[in-house]
Amino acid sequence: MIEMKKIVSVLLTLGLCTSVIAQTTKGVPVAAKSNAHLKVFNQAMITGDLGAAIVALNYYISEQGGDNNYADTLAMIYMQQGAYAQCYYWSDKRLAAKPEDKNLMEMKGISLEKLQQPKEAIAIFEKLYAKTQSPYHAYKLMGLQYSIKRLAECIATANSAEKLEFKPEFVMTYNVGDEMGRTYLQAGIFNIHGLALYDLDRKAEGKAYFERAVALDSNFALARQNLEAIKVIEGKANKVDPNNPQNPGSPANKPKQN
Repeated sequence: MIEMKKIVSVLLTLGLCTSVIAQTTKGVPVAAKSNAHLKVFNQAMITGDLGAAIVALNYYISEQGGDNNYADTLAMIYMQQGAYAQCYYWSDKRLAAKPEDKNLMEMKGISLEKLQQPKEAIAIFEKLYAKTQSPYHAYKLMGLQYSIKRLAECIATANSAEKLEFKPEFVMTYNVGDEMGRTYLQAGIFNIHGLALYDLDRKAEGKAYFERAVALDSNFALARQNLEAIKVIEGKANKVDPNNPQNPGSPANKPKQN
């Protein structure tokens, strides 16, 4: 039996980083920019020392109070470092003051996902996707819905995503064992759509979405594996001995969680 693997998505951190750091400069008094802690922070960012940047911002925020945009940046850097509990703390705290901030919502949602709280993460990404109609947010929402077998919701999100505009530069990465691959975001959405349909015993429709994913990117390893798994099962089903029928199984069972 061939085991399907779940797509692993990555945040487009460069765009988020640029957006969040740009926000920190808005409305910051000149006196604050000359603050010793901010000087250390700026130097740490120039040299790529995120640990020192975190320390400097913690000192600055403890001195100035958390009601400033540098707390947004602190949340972002914690996420970059994989410190999701700390990222959640600051993004949640800042959302109390800026409840509609899309960057903060995204960081909070990703932190909840990484902290193994998919239901709470789904609530965040449902709201975020409704606001942005972003293919990336649709993909994140689908992945979360599929991970806890909210299959009908996953398919509804997928159908909504098909109406969105996808550009060639919309890409995603995924893991196959210890190796990393790269494909079009739309191909990734087709693959999850296929998984949800297959799990609902809509096998022919699921197979069609795997085929659409492979048509977009013939090197998309996950979709190719899923498609080949279905073909193997179909072949076994066609060869079942009527005097000794056996269940040919399923192509996937449960996708691996990361």
